[in-house]
Amino acid sequence: MGFMDKVKDSVKSADEKLGNAIDKEKLDSEIRKQEKAIEDFTKEIGQKVLTALRDGKDAAEANVAELYDKIKECEAKIADLKAQKENIGKKEE
Repeated sequence: MGFMDKVKDSVKSADEKLGNAIDKEKLDSEIRKQEKAIEDFTKEIGQKVLTALRDGKDAAEANVAELYDKIKECEAKIADLKAQKENIGKKEE
């Protein structure tokens, strides 16, 4: 292998590593976004339960099932994003 081939391989390798790092950062950003959404939905559930209790109702009457479904969706997305992140770089190996 000549000197130029080694240089090309090094540049290609560095480019792949940079691309992988960028892809991982994008996935991390989306994971943080989903985690923030879970926090927001959790706060909203708490607010609904508190409001129901203040109104003399049972906590079960707060009607939070829809929000809980949204939390489960976010958790599923996070699991998928983490799996994608783990697979970055493994494709080339």
